[in-house]
Amino acid sequence: MSFMSVRKRRRVKLSPQEILFLKGSSGELGIVKAGKDMQVFIGTPEGEEVVQFLEAEDLIAVSAFSIGETAEKGIKCMIHLLKEMGSPIVVLPRNHPTSGRLKMVVSCGDFIKLDCSIQPGTHPEQDILCACEDLSGVEITALVGEVDITGASNYKVEKI
Repeated sequence: MSFMSVRKRRRVKLSPQEILFLKGSSGELGIVKAGKDMQVFIGTPEGEEVVQFLEAEDLIAVSAFSIGETAEKGIKCMIHLLKEMGSPIVVLPRNHPTSGRLKMVVSCGDFIKLDCSIQPGTHPEQDILCACEDLSGVEITALVGEVDITGASNYKVEKI
């Protein structure tokens, strides 16, 4: 495990079999490569279904609003549900009371920006993801065989 602080940019090698964790003091993020061309279905508040097409190098990111073993197990389970089971992502309407009960939220694509000021689960756009304050402002870009992490923040990086 390495500690990252105030570094502007970091590239981390990431294979489709690995999970990269960014760990803040109040939440953590799990990042994986899609590993294959696939589709993720997204149910919108308007009652529509949007299809997000992913290529093998694209990212799936799961943001948990807690830390530790339970959060990491949840992240692993959510990744399995999306990649292996084809579970859809459901987006809630803004100000939905269930939003405050969410323990994890998901985003996928070739670029993801983390933001602590948005309401969890209410953004169908897949380039923004609610995260803890320590990770807010971090930008993650998919590259061939690795990810590029940009942003000044204090967090630990761990790969399994």
